[in-house]
Amino acid sequence: MVGIEADIKQLAKAQRRDLLVGIAGSDRLSGPPSLDPTYTLPGARSIISLALPMDVPAIYDFLSKKSADPHNADQLHGNQEVFRIATRIADYLLRRGHGAKAAPVNMDYRRSPDLLSFHPAFSHRLGAIASGLGGQGWSGNVVTQEYGGAVYLGTVVTDAALRSDPKPGSLELYDDRCSQCKMCEKTCPVGMFEREREEWVLLNGELYPRGERVNIDLCTASCFGMHALSRDKKWTTWSPHWIRSWVDGVPDPRNKLAVRREFLRKAAAAGDSGRRTYLIQQSTRQPIGEDILDIVPRPRDDVDYQDRHANERKRIEAKFAKAIGIPELRNINVLTCGQCSLVCGPTLKERAKRYKLLLRGGYVVAGSDGRMLHAQSYDEAVRLRAAHKQRTGRAERWRDQKLTLRSFVGSYLGLEPASMAKGMIYEAKRRRAIRKRRATLPQRK
Repeated sequence: MVGIEADIKQLAKAQRRDLLVGIAGSDRLSGPPSLDPTYTLPGARSIISLALPMDVPAIYDFLSKKSADPHNADQLHGNQEVFRIATRIADYLLRRGHGAKAAPVNMDYRRSPDLLSFHPAFSHRLGAIASGLGGQGWSGNVVTQEYGGAVYLGTVVTDAALRSDPKPGSLELYDDRCSQCKMCEKTCPVGMFEREREEWVLLNGELYPRGERVNIDLCTASCFGMHALSRDKKWTTWSPHWIRSWVDGVPDPRNKLAVRREFLRKAAAAGDSGRRTYLIQQSTRQPIGEDILDIVPRPRDDVDYQDRHANERKRIEAKFAKAIGIPELRNINVLTCGQCSLVCGPTLKERAKRYKLLLRGGYVVAGSDGRMLHAQSYDEAVRLRAAHKQRTGRAERWRDQKLTLRSFVGSYLGLEPASMAKGMIYEAKRRRAIRKRRATLPQRK
């Protein structure tokens, strides 16, 4: 490839040699409203999609319950790095006379009357598929040949008329790997997606399969750290919280009101959900100064990161929280789940290894001093939780709830008729494509 497309890729690769870069022009951007780049930049016609690998040793520490610190630090630095690379590419295009913008890497949702609908302003996942970086995995995450699903994604939208990279195979990766694996489903503590039933996303006239989502609020509850215990009670995530009524079984996902009621009740009482949300917003929707980022050591910068004394970690956490305007942050490990992407390595052997680490890691529960304590069995985990009950004062809960309202109402509440209309048109097309596909399949006798 020659021309501006080659220049863009050369610039991107100069930032990180292990960065994956893909380009999709207007011929490859037909799909859900969240694939429309004009929402982010009016007049946009093309995208540059970026994927940066996560730190694998940090993933091992996280899944095995050795320490959550390295992966949380890697999340902060990795998301910021891919955002900065996207910004540099956008600046380059601006100097060439084109309109361009780096899309926020996370927590950038369209406004809706339902604050938990979470419709992306631009879907980095769909953009990566359209750009040929990977396929859609059973979990819905992008799965790359090089790194699996454990990647940080970024996107540049531009009004430059760029040529698309070669079209990726639509089902090749799904058929070769996901159909033999589906370990991502096993790592979801709340069973947000089905192991056998699939659903379809319509992208550029082609249907892409993924595991059927039974209720997205279940994922929200787990990823926001409100429920840590696995369905079989054999392990936990890094979250200190359990929803009491879910310990012996998650409620019927079809009863959406009951699921959301329990999740929100726990979030209101937890005392840290608003602060954790605000930290993720602050670290993924805008660049953070290098002086602030340097407060948190990168995993490979400090080989003894997981062995730091608790007081030293608290000092780092308090300094970083203060620098980005978060009051009384108890623990910088705001990311407690995300295991459906972390377990997804580039090979089946690697995925099996990561899943075994999760099983062997077992349980962690919150101690009285804020540290996470290890338990060797479910009964021990229950005893430790009873001995170290987490108490949150009314004033602390109220401050956290106000921060939650600030984060969600200020950012996501509203009506967007154009997006809603595009969504209905897309859904009608998707249903027609599914009916057409089913009509062509051999009839079962």
